Amino acid sequence: MSSRLHATLGLVIVLGGASVASCSDDGDGTVGPAGGVVGSGASGGKPSSGGTSGTSGTGGTLLIDSSPPSDSPGPDGKPVAVNLIQNGDFAQGNTLFGSDYAFSATNTNEGQYFVGTNAQAFNGLLITAGDHTTGSGLMFIGNGKATPDRVWYTTQPIVVQPNTNYYFEAFVMNLCCASGLGNGVDPVGPSELSFYANDQLLGTRTSSKLGVWEGLTTSWNSGAATNVTLKLVNANTVAAGNDFAADDIYLGIVSTVQPPK
Repeated sequence: MSSRLHATLGLVIVLGGASVASCSDDGDGTVGPAGGVVGSGASGGKPSSGGTSGTSGTGGTLLIDSSPPSDSPGPDGKPVAVNLIQNGDFAQGNTLFGSDYAFSATNTNEGQYFVGTNAQAFNGLLITAGDHTTGSGLMFIGNGKATPDRVWYTTQPIVVQPNTNYYFEAFVMNLCCASGLGNGVDPVGPSELSFYANDQLLGTRTSSKLGVWEGLTTSWNSGAATNVTLKLVNANTVAAGNDFAADDIYLGIVSTVQPPK
């Protein structure tokens, strides 16, 4: 979104707050389609040679085990999805993660983010939508810049088991823009995030639906590593429309995007 503010400027992967850089100034800033809690869609991402391509799955409410990490199955005999990322659902607010974006409750420029419940409170041009975890909780809301900055990253290494396959995932929603600034169905610009584990590019994923939570997934084998650092990097270098929410960022041995049946 452009750095000029709309008169009705009103929250975020995260990767957060969304800036006005991607929305035109002649829009009416009215509320667009609600994002809801359940959505689906293909990731549409561009796989890299550094990792598997992965796909996205149904985006419904995320419920994961909060107990200590374990490879043991749950009561139903299925593997338990234990998230190794602290505050991956942003329920604790703006803590336990880092960002190259600037934290701001009110969006005035690209490269700002907020952790809140309503994107329109951050920027009046954005749609109103609930978070992915519960529909009423906190999420990362960001205004993407035209540079490949880290939208979200871990500030401390995460302990992992060697020679183990892990899923690094996130749920992402396009937020730009409310009706009057597009056709109300398609985002003004897609969100493109690159997933990295220990600086290895696992893949770049695209979230291309307005107001719909899309699960983006990659996989990583730890090899000889006993810890890992993670980051989500903005891969959309066009500022227009590059406004998104991110939630339920996840690392574990069971996919939350494509849970076992």
